[in-house]
Amino acid sequence: MPVLQKRITLKCAPVVAFDVFTFDMAKWWPMDTHSVSAGIDKLPAILIVERKEGGRIVEVDSDGNTHLWGHFQVYQAPFRVLIAWHVGEPPDRSSYIEVVFGMETNGSTSVVLTHGGLEIYGDEEEQKRIDYDAGWDIVFGSCFKTACDEAVKSPLPILKPQKNTDKSHNGSARFRKGSLIDAGHLVH
Repeated sequence: MPVLQKRITLKCAPVVAFDVFTFDMAKWWPMDTHSVSAGIDKLPAILIVERKEGGRIVEVDSDGNTHLWGHFQVYQAPFRVLIAWHVGEPPDRSSYIEVVFGMETNGSTSVVLTHGGLEIYGDEEEQKRIDYDAGWDIVFGSCFKTACDEAVKSPLPILKPQKNTDKSHNGSARFRKGSLIDAGHLVH
């Protein structure tokens, strides 16, 4: 059977879409309906995304139990990720998700999610395909797209260094608290 493929167009740069997909995944992913915890009637607590090749995607439920969703096989910021995907399955039953971010000529970004390798599920392949097809419409086509739209409306503020006018430092210009120097430790 062919792979599942979903395509959306976003009104943001690829780097913004990539960061929302990876860095902000815990914010936009509908954990209350699309998580291991939701499937076993527990409240999910957090989603941890290790943004690097080999990095894991791990759900932690309200009891502190961890559920490995998969790991990044390829992490090429801001263009592409390839994820070994096995939410609710053992790692030897991984399918894969590839997400490619591309700039369009009109300044928008085309994002294509391809979910393949579903044959790993054997007799369950057809049902998994149906479930993932509907699930990606919600998770990718709605939740992720909405998060990208919000990121465009509320971009992070640009921090500018400001000179301290306090002359108690031998007249030398110093940066005020809240400047780029002080904020540097907040950057991932």
